[in-house]
Amino acid sequence: MEETAGAFFAFAFFAFYFLAIGTAMLFGLASWVVTILAIWDCARRDFPDPGTRALWCVLIVMTRWLGALIYYIVVYRANDPPVQRRQVAQQAAPQQAG
Repeated sequence: MEETAGAFFAFAFFAFYFLAIGTAMLFGLASWVVTILAIWDCARRDFPDPGTRALWCVLIVMTRWLGALIYYIVVYRANDPPVQRRQVAQQAAPQQAG
């Protein structure tokens, strides 16, 4: 009876251990993905000046997922695409003239 209890305890311990490690790895990977997406959006977004873009990028890189979360709450808007308007205006100007 004691051997069965010991085997069950060992199985439960290792199952919990691997579940905890797997969950930690999943959260770590998710934080990397969110951080990279925030940096990518920040690099493409049209800010009033380059200093603002640099400040947001540094904030995201230094604070990782927390900075990305703050960036998405403060800056990111679903109806505001991150394409830089100056480049779009320059590309559209030759087409309208012709």
